[in-house]
Amino acid sequence: MNAPRPQSWLLAALLLLCACTPTPEPRLRMGTIPWPGSEPLFLGQQLGLIPAQRVHLVEYRSSAQLLRAFRNGAIDAVSASLEEVLSLEQLGHDPKVVLVLDASHGADCLMVRPGVTSLSGLAGQRIGSEESLLGMYMLTRVLEQAGLRREDIRLELSPLETHAEAWQRGELDAVVTFEPYCQRLAAVGAHKLFDSASIPGEIVDVLVVRKDFLEAWPRQVDALLRGWFATLAWKQQHPEEAMQRMAGRLGLEPRRLQEALSGVRFMDAPAQRALLTGARPGLQDTIERMGALLRHHQLLPGLPGRTESARMLDAAPLLRVSP
Repeated sequence: MNAPRPQSWLLAALLLLCACTPTPEPRLRMGTIPWPGSEPLFLGQQLGLIPAQRVHLVEYRSSAQLLRAFRNGAIDAVSASLEEVLSLEQLGHDPKVVLVLDASHGADCLMVRPGVTSLSGLAGQRIGSEESLLGMYMLTRVLEQAGLRREDIRLELSPLETHAEAWQRGELDAVVTFEPYCQRLAAVGAHKLFDSASIPGEIVDVLVVRKDFLEAWPRQVDALLRGWFATLAWKQQHPEEAMQRMAGRLGLEPRRLQEALSGVRFMDAPAQRALLTGARPGLQDTIERMGALLRHHQLLPGLPGRTESARMLDAAPLLRVSP
């Protein structure tokens, strides 16, 4: 009988080694866009409170890019507004809301030229907006309060980062946007005429995780939530240093970021439990109310009922890290 070739022994040893080596756990790929409410995520990674070996942050330039990446499976989690989460649910992506990141109380805005002094004065004006469900929802609420219809204005859809330059070229009379872009438009002469403080509780950002990732790798999600709460605590204890770190990443002066963050409300653990747990979680009411508004304004084809809204919430990670 011929002896096995040395290469055969080597191949067998390599196969045995591969069989004994555990598969490395994937990192949670989380997508965001430039928004002050997301900055604690990047601050947490700078401080090592959100471990980079478990969580990989990916920043996209627009909501459209962000949601496309989630739909295509390029990322596992996303920071998104409730409007956008409802669109993902209706498209069959089974998003799971595991945390309320923030609520906008003034950080989403309508910036206008000095000659526009009232909402009714928007009639016939060129209004810029990002092509996103959030942008369209905010515009719809502005027009509703102005007593105007979509046909009464000239809507210009374009990326967020182009609005300030278009404004300076005289191509826009008003812009529906959010921080830090409100600040950037203010720096070139725009002033705020309307913001989300006038529609409290309607613009809410949540952490959404893909169902299959949440079920397969819960430790990564738990690490993100622990790091989030630890970062908010550190930020409260070191407000000046936190502002310096976050402002630098966004390209804003610290005082500008402080102004932007004044319109953002972060939720502590007790508030999170009130929103996500119990027989009737507070966020479930918000989802159903938001769905009804979107359906009424023909921004969504369907309407989430109690079953769908309850299915979107998963408080298990929150209860594991904050019992």
